[in-house]
Amino acid sequence: MNDKRKLCFNWGISDHYGWGIYGLNLLIYGQMSNSFQIIPLQSPDFLYPLDPLAHKFISDRLPQPNTSIELKSHDIFLTGLGNSNQIDIENNFRNIGVIFNEVNPLPEDEIKKLKSFEFVICGSTWNSLELEKCGIKTQTVIQGIDLELFRRAPKRYLKDKFVIFSGGKLEYRKGQDLVIKAFSIFAKKTQDAVLVTAWRSPWERELAQTVNQSNVCGPLVPSDDMGRSINEWITRNGINIDQVICLGPTPNRLMPEVFREIDLAVFPNRCEAGTNLVAMEALAYGIPCLISKNTGHLDLIKDQNCFPLLEQKPINAQDKDGWGESSVEEMVVLMEECYQGKIKINPSIARESMLDHSWEKAINSMLTKF
Repeated sequence: MNDKRKLCFNWGISDHYGWGIYGLNLLIYGQMSNSFQIIPLQSPDFLYPLDPLAHKFISDRLPQPNTSIELKSHDIFLTGLGNSNQIDIENNFRNIGVIFNEVNPLPEDEIKKLKSFEFVICGSTWNSLELEKCGIKTQTVIQGIDLELFRRAPKRYLKDKFVIFSGGKLEYRKGQDLVIKAFSIFAKKTQDAVLVTAWRSPWERELAQTVNQSNVCGPLVPSDDMGRSINEWITRNGINIDQVICLGPTPNRLMPEVFREIDLAVFPNRCEAGTNLVAMEALAYGIPCLISKNTGHLDLIKDQNCFPLLEQKPINAQDKDGWGESSVEEMVVLMEECYQGKIKINPSIARESMLDHSWEKAINSMLTKF
């Protein structure tokens, strides 16, 4: 007799974007629970082939096509939520939201929708506090990282370069325009500097041009070939093409091969409703990181584990309360001091700050909320 409660979730399973990695690990570690049968409602989408055992494990746990899934009163349906949501709740099972929301304050209609859930799981302390102010019941669950995958290895290809990394889907909120501006200044004086970008995402045609909101850089012009558009944007903003490597869509399992070449990672994100999965992975790898001291990043910044970007100018927009604009000048100074060896991060301290954030612990933490 199977007395496990069913737990359905309605977002993707993947290896190349945040929600998909969340879904993959919810399936893997949730299925190991003695209390829940995990049922994903979307088919997996992987860039990189799974190993045979992982493929079997996941395939065996996917519902068959056209299968009818009956949920009872003690079963759980998790709905992935964002900044604007279509919600239809009329049933007898437990409805719980999982949210990464940057719009602050929320419109009244969105607040009403979120109040219809039993509670909402938030990806950061900041996100939980802001929703609680609106009368929405929340629980905080910090997302996880694969601590076995993200661990240090020596450089292989770029031993003679000072390599700066910027990652996350290309959009205004992530602050890649600030990275371009700062690196363009830094690289003019530092001929052995290289910028490696990992900005590609399934939503880039819709999101990428939002970087133009800031006017920090000359405009990005989207096209059908977004890889070329990104390269042209970078070079039009004063960076030598020989000093930049723009990666294509990259599966999560291959990111350690990128990280082994990195000397400094830069995350001047204007807002993170979660904790920034890429920054967490960089810290776990032991990479020195510049991290903006705002919103969800506040859960990551610990004593001596990174270089916080302290200058955070408020953003004058009605839906961006709490967001922060990092200083390009501060970023350039920190890049130069890291390059010159004037300031350093102990890789062990950076990694140790992430050791409580394995995916297994994160998913187990989520399951205890039910």
